[in-house]
Amino acid sequence: MADGKGMATTGSPDLGALESALRREQKKVSLVQEVSRALSTVGDLDALLRLIMEKVTVLMEADRSTLYLVTEDGRQLWSKVIQGGERVEIRLDVGEGVAGWVAQTREIVNIPEAYADQRFQPAWDVKSGYRTKSMLVIPMKTHRDEIVGVLQLINRKRDADVRLASPDIVEREIQTYDLRAVELVTAMASQAAVAIENSRLYEDIERLFEGFVTAAVTAIEARD
Repeated sequence: MADGKGMATTGSPDLGALESALRREQKKVSLVQEVSRALSTVGDLDALLRLIMEKVTVLMEADRSTLYLVTEDGRQLWSKVIQGGERVEIRLDVGEGVAGWVAQTREIVNIPEAYADQRFQPAWDVKSGYRTKSMLVIPMKTHRDEIVGVLQLINRKRDADVRLASPDIVEREIQTYDLRAVELVTAMASQAAVAIENSRLYEDIERLFEGFVTAAVTAIEARD
């Protein structure tokens, strides 16, 4: 429908909203590309994992995030990188809590309301005074389909600058992780898993080489 000047008055798109959405998508693509470049340029695994978590937290406008690694015996998860919240080491048994459940089942968990989910453990919220609402928890799988860790995002904010100072603000500002978010975070989790797998393979090669050198030196000394 048009007015007397031929301008649309109803049904016209909000150009400002479209431009804002386009900028957000461009930012997401840029962050994913930055992580992809870092995979081939950053040699320090710890620095690379911190970079991945920093970018994915910004990308998803999450208030908090944690990257857990599975221990060598496959029985526990240890927090490796924490964004937001207290920087304390967290250890979970595989199967314990949401992250432990994901490590055990290898399934993605997307929770709109944490307190309505039986897998969520509210004890940490009670202790810290925090309010967890939305969660996205992704298993980190290698090319060999092994679980090396879990990537967990908490409380996706409508406005990245909002401070979640009260339960009322949490209820008003926190939104659910949508399908697009799940796809992007899954891709980032895969990149992190590849980085971990490559680092461990490199360590294995170093150990094999050191063993070979030791054996060779021992053989030479024995012959002499």
